[in-house]
Amino acid sequence: RRALTPPGAPESGVGLPRDARLPPRRGELRAVDRQSWAAFVAIVGLVPPDRREVREVVPGWSLKDLFWHNVGWALFSAEELAKLDGGPFVDPFEGHDDETVDRENAEQLERGRALTWDAMLTQAEAMRARARELWAGLGELTPEAADWFAEETSVHYEEHGEEIDRFLEA
Repeated sequence: RRALTPPGAPESGVGLPRDARLPPRRGELRAVDRQSWAAFVAIVGLVPPDRREVREVVPGWSLKDLFWHNVGWALFSAEELAKLDGGPFVDPFEGHDDETVDRENAEQLERGRALTWDAMLTQAEAMRARARELWAGLGELTPEAADWFAEETSVHYEEHGEEIDRFLEA
């Protein structure tokens, strides 16, 4: 797995050691997020510029699309957790069908495709910084809230990093 997992990073999923009765430690979650993001950015950097907008990384999606998609979901999840304002975690998609997620994906895709590569990177950096700022400002997190955030960040980066790796090998 070329440049996908830096030394010492968990091989799959969040991989955080924790007692199930205790909320996860924010520092552990931030470290996993940083490691996962660094691995994702490293594999993105291996894609030659002339292949960044080839819509074959996953069917119909380019590297640019996936990069924007990952940052968009990281920000979305941080914003949703911030809305809870320390209250109990409620999955924002609970009670919604798959079309709700599909619609959010389509809206994100449209916004990202309207940008050049450089503009997308600039906006993505600002979005990721905002997500990390929101994350840092949250109160105590329940294990469910932390798991949901990880699913939309570190686990998501790993998932799409593996798809980019396969694209590079094709």
